Amino acid sequence: MWFFSALSGNITKKLPRRTVVPVSDTVIFCVELEKPVDDAYWTRNGERLKEDSRIIIARINRQYTLTIRECTAEDSGEVAFIAHDCKTSTPPRKHPPDPPLEPVVRNKTDSSITLCWSPPDSERPVPITGYIVERRKVGAQTWVKVTSTSVSRTEYTISEISEEASYQFRISAVNDFGQSAYLEVPGTFYLEPTASVKTGLVNCSAHVGEEATFTVELSAVCSGSWTINDRMIRSGSEYLITRSKTTHTLVIREVSMELNGAQVKFVGGGSQSVSTLSVKDSYQKEVKVATSQKATLSCEVSDAKTEVKWFKDGKHKTVHMESKGKSRQLVLENVQKKDAGEYTSAFSNKDSYQKEVKVSASQKATLSCEVSDVKTEVKWFKDGKQLSSSKTVKMESKGKSRQLLLENVEKKDAGEYTCEAGNEKLAFNIQVAGMGTSFCLSFVKVAASQKATLSCEVSDLKTEVKWFKDGKQLSSSKTVHMESKGKIRQLLLENVEKNDAGEYTCEAGNEKLPFKIQVTGMETILDFSICCEVSDLKTEVKWFKDGKQLSSSKTVHMESKGKSRQLVLENVEKKDAGEYTCEVGNEKLLFKIQVEGKIFLHISGLP
Repeated sequence: MWFFSALSGNITKKLPRRTVVPVSDTVIFCVELEKPVDDAYWTRNGERLKEDSRIIIARINRQYTLTIRECTAEDSGEVAFIAHDCKTSTPPRKHPPDPPLEPVVRNKTDSSITLCWSPPDSERPVPITGYIVERRKVGAQTWVKVTSTSVSRTEYTISEISEEASYQFRISAVNDFGQSAYLEVPGTFYLEPTASVKTGLVNCSAHVGEEATFTVELSAVCSGSWTINDRMIRSGSEYLITRSKTTHTLVIREVSMELNGAQVKFVGGGSQSVSTLSVKDSYQKEVKVATSQKATLSCEVSDAKTEVKWFKDGKHKTVHMESKGKSRQLVLENVQKKDAGEYTSAFSNKDSYQKEVKVSASQKATLSCEVSDVKTEVKWFKDGKQLSSSKTVKMESKGKSRQLLLENVEKKDAGEYTCEAGNEKLAFNIQVAGMGTSFCLSFVKVAASQKATLSCEVSDLKTEVKWFKDGKQLSSSKTVHMESKGKIRQLLLENVEKNDAGEYTCEAGNEKLPFKIQVTGMETILDFSICCEVSDLKTEVKWFKDGKQLSSSKTVHMESKGKSRQLVLENVEKKDAGEYTCEVGNEKLLFKIQVEGKIFLHISGLP
């Protein structure tokens, strides 16, 4: 807080022109008179001050002091000392504004964001000359003003970001007397620069079965999207989409005649570029040769290591074939009429084919490629987007070997990975296997002459199930009933007898849910167990009921048998009904259990 002073009269020691005091601190004002007077007094903002727990007024001879302890913002203002017609005073302090309120984000795009807010809600009227808006990159320490001058309105659109990143924003109010505290806008917001097309797409022509490549260069680094005939496309088995700094590339892996005349469009950074794809029929040369003469068919490949297969009318031809450098030849000796037909050559580069890699969830995956020079650098891409090192992604170089290591693999890691060095590419397709679903045998004990109900749930209302006892299909009778209620399929056994004991199975296609009924003369007791199967013997799982982790007890047991993980519940009661989850890493397998009375058990696996 600040105190300012003005002077008058014959005061020998005057108040300072300005005093700045931190909140909660103590301030002491001191005035000396040439001749002491008895009725001198102090005022603050025109109001005479009296001593209290914080204010002390003292006089020693000609010296008068005012002490204010534990200062607050309310103590700011004009302080005056008055002795008859002599006065020294401080002018009233002008307050800086309070911070603005209610931040709102509107009209968010890839390259811009509009922020709105409300003016401060102050008890006293405080003028506001403008607002300062600042941004900070997530992870950075420094805030940067988005404009060189203050913003006059309670709305501002931020665009023309120079760097692609996630940002945070904050706002403060300003006037001639200072700046308010900052109001932070909740959340983080991804923005990228606006960019113009530096080198646009060009029309492309390709033969059926060939690759077609489209490249566009922008003026700044930003993301983009590709469409063919206004249909959004992504990297996969048909397309490869890559980005290297400001250059975006689309490769159509195998052109079909249906794409003839297709419009290929790239949109990114607020700009777009369009081109047209022309598709021609596959190469076909007319070769005429006399009967009993020799015919030689030739094709040329771009790599001397490329292998070529020859086909006649679609069938593989295994006659005389020759390779000379990049030339591949099919030689037909002593041609006969039966040799007439359509011959085609198909080639594949062993160094660029796609490898299928299967890995279990929570395990490590390693992709390797080999380069010809130990100094060669490679780039790794996933679904066309370049990868960088992180806690779970590591890149290693060992001699001529280049490796990509993925730690603790999750389902989201599945996809197409590419190792690129110059124009050479090696593709991998990673498939992530999660937990397998496995239902264990549920044991049901029921007293003789009682009713037993077995239930399973299907995923489709129209699904039909079959019920079996000890492997033999059951049909309805006086004591055996089968019912369908929505997705629930039930088997009802009336007036249970000893010969009803055995193993019952509910089957729908290849899915089976087994139960085992034991008939006793005592009160009904129900035990059951549910299972999940993991892909690795060492994998540990956690069991949850209604989101709360379970631990072993007298009635709850957890067992591991090979790759099977079981949860066993004994003497089931109604309180045991609920949703059970088997979790390993980020993989989950859900079971829904309902218990009615003493002999109704309903287990459904929720994929």
